[in-house]
Amino acid sequence: MNNDLTARQRAYADLLIHTGVNLQAGQGLTIRAELGHREFVRILAAAAYDAGASYVDVVWTDPLVTKAYFQHVQRPFLGFVPDFEVARANEVLERGWARISLSGEEYPNAMEDVPAALLREHQQKLFQRVGFFFQRTMANEIAWCVAGVPVAPWAQKVFPDLGPAEATERLWDFVLRVCRVDQPDPAAAWEQHDAVLKRISAFMDHNRVRAVRFLDRRPGPDGKPATDLTVGLTDYPHWAGGSAYNKDGIRFIANIPTEEVFTTPHRERTEGWVRTSKPGFPFQREVLNAYFRFEGGEVVEWRAEKGQDVLDELFQIPGARRLGEVALVDVRSPINQSGLIFHNTLFDENAVCHIAFGRAYPEGIKEGSKRSAEELAALGLNSSDTHNDLMIGTDTMQVIGLCADGRQVLIMEDGRFTPEVVGS
Repeated sequence: MNNDLTARQRAYADLLIHTGVNLQAGQGLTIRAELGHREFVRILAAAAYDAGASYVDVVWTDPLVTKAYFQHVQRPFLGFVPDFEVARANEVLERGWARISLSGEEYPNAMEDVPAALLREHQQKLFQRVGFFFQRTMANEIAWCVAGVPVAPWAQKVFPDLGPAEATERLWDFVLRVCRVDQPDPAAAWEQHDAVLKRISAFMDHNRVRAVRFLDRRPGPDGKPATDLTVGLTDYPHWAGGSAYNKDGIRFIANIPTEEVFTTPHRERTEGWVRTSKPGFPFQREVLNAYFRFEGGEVVEWRAEKGQDVLDELFQIPGARRLGEVALVDVRSPINQSGLIFHNTLFDENAVCHIAFGRAYPEGIKEGSKRSAEELAALGLNSSDTHNDLMIGTDTMQVIGLCADGRQVLIMEDGRFTPEVVGS
């Protein structure tokens, strides 16, 4: 590893610690990472201790061990979660630790031949034991951040014509650039970017947008517009993007990189149809060129060129047929402008607009973090044991906001925010 890359990785680690989770002196940090991330995890742990971390707990994963589990575990033990894992999750929450999850698969296709039914059953049983942790994390009780770490197999999926070393170097260069680590002051660059996302969110809130219509007039196979989907929101929507605050008032950024502004749909107010524009990965299985039709907020028809069995199993999970998120991303985002498919949800979802099936973020409802589960449900928040993002944005898509006073505002034209939205 060359010295220049090591120095930039240290700057990246500092960004995740100080801007991503905004680690406080005396606070603990838990890191979830694959074994293939070990060199960067060592840099990240050092940065955390330099920032005053009391303890850094690394939860290692190995996709091939996970695959062996699915291939060989006896069915009665599928989804078994030992008590110490539950205790760890509780301690992270109760002590207010920060959490960083690293993505970037050393074995990108490890789950491709695992039956989707096993993956679905495992996820449901896992949520029965530790679902509280994901629910409370999504409610921003703790500071959390998801970030990418290039490894050769992932890099070669992005750059299939390059050798392992060159592809990995190229992907590192790209990740560090879109995460603004190449800027003279990365933290200041993120402050500026956060302000842009906040202006867009403020426009949506100020105009009291109560539904978002995605219209792509390109003809689909049936001759109709490829997408004509109206996502109805709750009666008290809040548009979020960029930084957020945990229960202790600590500011953090949950995704690095992030280019989105998002809100929470009402679980019964989505109508129409939509087609995906990039691969998605429910259960870590690839879904390509999918089509969904909604009635009364629920998917009533679906199909996919690849991954039909994945969708069939996903939609057996209660609440998975309804939306938990709708997000707006300008096609001029640096991730999309690269022209690359990253085969990684963190990056691909920050390239174009997307929707998510399943559990919703309370943050997308005004004062959502202060409301009880019963209040949130009454306002239309969707609940589920899954949350899966699928990308729908294109450079021919129009996005129209339907406002509470009956007005319509043009939010995007050809996949781009209008000047009124971005305040320019």
